[in-house]
Amino acid sequence: MKTIKIDKQLSGTVGQLQLGVLSGKVQVNHSSEKLIALLNMEAEEIAAREEIEDIAKLPQVQATREAYKALGKKPARYRVSSEALHRRIVQGKGLYFINNIVDINNLISIRSGCGICLYDVDKIDGDIVFRIAEDGETYRGIGKYDLNLNKLPVFADEDDPFGSPTSDSERTRITESTQSILFIIVSFLDEDLSPWLDQAEDLLIKFANAQNIEKTIINTNS
Repeated sequence: MKTIKIDKQLSGTVGQLQLGVLSGKVQVNHSSEKLIALLNMEAEEIAAREEIEDIAKLPQVQATREAYKALGKKPARYRVSSEALHRRIVQGKGLYFINNIVDINNLISIRSGCGICLYDVDKIDGDIVFRIAEDGETYRGIGKYDLNLNKLPVFADEDDPFGSPTSDSERTRITESTQSILFIIVSFLDEDLSPWLDQAEDLLIKFANAQNIEKTIINTNS
């Protein structure tokens, strides 16, 4: 598993912070009907119980929004991925389906409320640090424009930042040729992330023939 460290400036600014990390070998394919059915069922339950104003009050979403405010970033402009997914569902736009790996990522994200980052391990150069992005740093978000990273919490390798709880980069995205993944749950609450990692493991084994899975939780004391 890649070495991941939390920068002290980031943890000192946002307070509570921990990462649930899973790595393993997978097979990337179109999502099966069973996986899509799980996602649609989850979306239907969310649509039935939530209003748009409820989403920002979800514990993990609220904690992430507060962390972004502490960093000086507007959470309504740079929404954490879980919040964006809940908003799509409540607004009746439905979920989009990419591949089995990304769709499992999204399922755990909407269930947990956490921003979850997903990367092709072979596209990451060296060790990883979770830090505050500096002025002028940017990358092309997946399916998006160049994202202004300044003050966002970002994952960076020896080259540049490549991901954040808001949007990951094109450089490290999952493709049909991906063989090994890094799945990172970002939590700004003191919550046990083990159940979510276990769910991710079960889904990846069932729907992506995952092997050699490793899991760990990293916090400011790691």
